[in-house]
Amino acid sequence: MEGEVLSNRYEIEECIGEGGMALVYKAKDRLLHRRVAVKVLRDQYASDADFVERFRREAQAAASLSHPNVVNIYDVGEVANTHYIVMEYVRGINLKELIRKEGKLGPSQSVDIALQVAAALGHAHRNRLVHRDIKPHNILITEDGRVKVTDFGIARAVSSATLTQTGLVIGSVHYFSPEQARGGLTTDQSDLYSLGIVLYEMLTGQVPFTGETPIAVALQQLQDPVPSPRKLDPSIPKALENVIIRALAKEPRDRFASADQFIIALQKTGVATGGAIDWYEGEVTDVTEDWDLATRRVARTSAEEATRVHGLEREEKVTKKREGPSPKRRRARTFLFLFVIAFLGGLFWAISYLPQLIFPAEVSVPDIGGFTVVEARIALEKQGLKLAVDKEVEDPEVPAGRVIRQDPLAHRRVKEGRTVWVIVSRGPKLNLVPDVVGMHLDDAKEAIRQAGLVVGMETPVFEPSVLRDYIVSQSPKPGTFLEAGLAVDLMVSQEDTGRPLVVLPDLRGESLEDAKARVRRLGLTIGNIWGEVHRSLPAWEVTAQNPAPGAKVPQNSAVDFVYNSWGTGQPAQRPPEGVFNGQVDGGDTAGTNEDEVAGATTSDMKEASVQITIPPGPEQEVVVVVIDALGAREVYRGKHAGETTITRHVRGYGKDPKIQVYIDNFKVSEKGFPD
Repeated sequence: MEGEVLSNRYEIEECIGEGGMALVYKAKDRLLHRRVAVKVLRDQYASDADFVERFRREAQAAASLSHPNVVNIYDVGEVANTHYIVMEYVRGINLKELIRKEGKLGPSQSVDIALQVAAALGHAHRNRLVHRDIKPHNILITEDGRVKVTDFGIARAVSSATLTQTGLVIGSVHYFSPEQARGGLTTDQSDLYSLGIVLYEMLTGQVPFTGETPIAVALQQLQDPVPSPRKLDPSIPKALENVIIRALAKEPRDRFASADQFIIALQKTGVATGGAIDWYEGEVTDVTEDWDLATRRVARTSAEEATRVHGLEREEKVTKKREGPSPKRRRARTFLFLFVIAFLGGLFWAISYLPQLIFPAEVSVPDIGGFTVVEARIALEKQGLKLAVDKEVEDPEVPAGRVIRQDPLAHRRVKEGRTVWVIVSRGPKLNLVPDVVGMHLDDAKEAIRQAGLVVGMETPVFEPSVLRDYIVSQSPKPGTFLEAGLAVDLMVSQEDTGRPLVVLPDLRGESLEDAKARVRRLGLTIGNIWGEVHRSLPAWEVTAQNPAPGAKVPQNSAVDFVYNSWGTGQPAQRPPEGVFNGQVDGGDTAGTNEDEVAGATTSDMKEASVQITIPPGPEQEVVVVVIDALGAREVYRGKHAGETTITRHVRGYGKDPKIQVYIDNFKVSEKGFPD
């Protein structure tokens, strides 16, 4: 969608994120001249009324929230069946990326982040919204450390049904509450449970419950006790561990009753740096209830008691007036004195430092190209400048984590305090090495090219159990990652390379005895000999050979012949079709006329019909291999559509011949010939 303009206003610039339902793009608001984030529903869901409704509900739910720790929603629209939401563009990284980068966070930083997330949840819960998918991926950290909670797409009004839909569980299984895992009622305490797991992961670098499958993780959420975070890191304060254990109670009634209680418990640990949510303290439910209770107690005082109290106060004032200034007046004088001192101090500071703030000094931007982010930040701070990462891109020349470009450029003069934006390298693009072992050489080459890699050395190896030109092994191993454009070396099954190779001449047209003598002089041996009837050819003339003329074979290899037995008094013995001169089963041998074949004996030959059903799906390749006295040979290869059935007639020679069937390089059957 890059370059498109939605509603003649939002110009799409680049994709910055992907989710299960939508893609997120950075865009420019042409009307207000600001950067925004545009979440666009995926095309495959645009025609699904249920998904479209959930997408709209995300906008309606999040737009009703207005809080410093919640990503703002600016606009909602639809253009040509493209549904989108315009949101606040947050510069920074999500919490999951921060944890991966740092390994784990310190208690102070973890508590500060948890406090801000709890503040956002408290605001949402007071607006009767449950998030249902609190996880590090949905928690953004701005460059100045502010936390922003995003993706209220699966939140819904508490007043409506919040049971998990039939067979559908919304959220991420590692951060599920037990009631979400069992498909039960989702409440405010479900969000607090998920926040407890996020806090656990920040402090330890790992989630408390893991497993090989989502079901295994969900069962642990339901049954297993929470592993102690202090066993993983003894430096975690005991009070903070107690908060986590309570937040991760299996039953909602045993957890914190509200986000406000969660905040109070975190503040009481004494770990927070202070000031993370100072503005939020007026919203804490417990404090408000205490104030209301005190107000109600005064309101219940009778009129007579109130009069008596006021009379006493007047008498006390008269008495104190005689004795000297009242405490109230002394406090007023003290306040006035302090105010004058503060005013004079502020005036002195303004006179001394305000010009420097209004007219900061100019400094030279250092050249930080090739620096790590930490090194670049230190170099900039020495000059009174700040660093911010604009984006990370793949670069084959610059190592991962180092600066590629900077803005402003090096050696430019800028005001002190200016932010320098940098582009950081992710390193070279890495491609997954495909598994080509067992593939034909041509198919293996194509798979390697499609993976963005190149074919390296092709080393011939002798492997009796692998067909010729099939891959025996590869380097690097499949499943590893390799830079784009690097080579994958292949070991290809060939003839026995331990013996000298002989180029086989064309023996067709020679007499059988001359051909046999010539083969022996080449260091080869005589293999099987079959007779065929050709009335138009001389007796004993060689009509076919195996291997074919021009083939390279190791010394001491056997050569099979077919000769014309007409007029020799010898019985005709039909050789296996398709093994001479490169023919497949069913092809004619050189010079053979089916109408001229007569009297063939088949005492050493067996025939069979192979019926093959292609599985459902796209077109697939079928290969039939016969293993008999002649060795292993391919007698059929062809591509067929899915859910079709083909039948092939094959022949085998010698004792106990076998038939193997391969579909897309996987062996699906192996059986012998019928007696």
